This record gives sequence, C-alpha cells and structure tokens, in this order.
Amino acid sequence: MDTSGKAMLSVSGLHTFYGRIEALRGVDVEVNEGEIVTLIGANGAGKSTLLMTICGDPRAAEGQIVFDGEDITELPTYDIVRRGIAQSPEGRRIFPFMSVLENLQIGASGVDPRHFDDDLERVFTLYPLLKERRHQRGGTLSGGEQQMLAIGRALMSRPRLLLLDEPSLGLAPMLVKQIFSVIRDINEQEKVTIFLVEQNAHHALHLAHRGYVMANGKVIMSGTGRELLANDEIRAAYLEGGHTK
Repeated sequence: MDTSGKAMLSVSGLHTFYGRIEALRGVDVEVNEGEIVTLIGANGAGKSTLLMTICGDPRAAEGQIVFDGEDITELPTYDIVRRGIAQSPEGRRIFPFMSVLENLQIGASGVDPRHFDDDLERVFTLYPLLKERRHQRGGTLSGGEQQMLAIGRALMSRPRLLLLDEPSLGLAPMLVKQIFSVIRDINEQEKVTIFLVEQNAHHALHLAHRGYVMANGKVIMSGTGRELLANDEIRAAYLEGGHTK
C-alpha cells in the first residue's frame, strides 16, 4: 500500500493522567495515510493509554490530537468513531452472551445501515470462521476466534484508521501468524490505515512501515520497521525470544 500520503493522525505534546499519575508525558506520534505504524514498549509504558486517549477516554489533559486535519482532542468517543477511527481493544472485550452476528451488528451501529450487508461480507471474507460461527455465542469462541471477532467488530464501523491493541496477546504461534497476515490484508486490500500496539515486537516491526518505542509515558525512539529491527538496543530490550515483556 502506498504510504507516501499526508498525515492522517498527528498526536503532539500529549499528556494524560489517571488521577495524579501521569501516564503520558508529552507524546508525539504521527501516522500517515496508508501506513501500518506500530508502537512497542514494556508493560506500563503507556501504549494502551495512548490508543484510548486518541479515542477520547481518558481525556487528554494537555496536547492535541488531529485526525484528517481536524482537532478531535475534545470530541466525545462516538463522534471520533463517526469520523473514521475504530479500536480493537486489549483483551478483546467482546460481548460473551451475544452471538457473533450480534457483536458485529453492534460494531455497525453508528454507520449507515445500507452498508451492513456489504460490510458483513467483507468481514466474513477476511475471517471465514466467523461466518461459520455467526450464530454462536461470543464467549464460547476460542481465544483466536474472539480476537478475529474483536477486529471484525471494529471493521464494521467502516474505519479509515484502525487502532489495534495487542491483537496477538495469549495466542498460539500459528494463530499469531494468521492474525498478522489478516492485518496486512486489511491494510493492503481494504485500504485501512493501522496503528498497532503489539507485545510481539518481532512480528510487529516486520509488518510495520514505521515504528515508535515508548518508555515511562514518552516516545524514546522511532524509525522504519527495518531500522528498529536492526537497532542493537531494541534487539536487546524487546526482540530476545521474539517478544516484548
């Protein structure tokens, strides 16, 4: 996918607090249209907080979030989603007592219902297992299938920018390869820009056009995926054994 386009998402000087605890300390990141950009770092570095702050919960205390040229820093989450940002959160957070189809219907609740059938078919093409299990309760799916459902639910809102938070967490290696393959397909075939937080730094940096490294609420390094893979500090901290910790 062509990644030479304009900046779709620009985050500048972002500070976010949980009570008195400062989780983000002046974060600057940029995601260009058409890219896959990954964010790696240790647990507690602030990665998930950044994605949630982009979506409006928690609210940024300082700084600016610009999406497609519009300042969305103060917008409520539902308005952010309507503008074309969707998140597949850490831990999947599907509705376990609802069917696969009902979960996908919830993902589509904020968009024109005339698109529903086409969007559903797109998700089922990406994840044929979801079509087979469309009447099955979400909570009875395997971990990998629940992750597919979480991503599919996000895609039902027709996003231009998809935020993925730890999509490979807890999955077997074969399923990890499958998840990353579909992420590439979403980017290249569905033309969706992706901002990926991922504990598997090896896979994430191989997949991503560019990457950022976070520590203690700050971005400490950035570069192309290839540059970060070759960096001795990154290799020592995050790539030994193929996973971040």
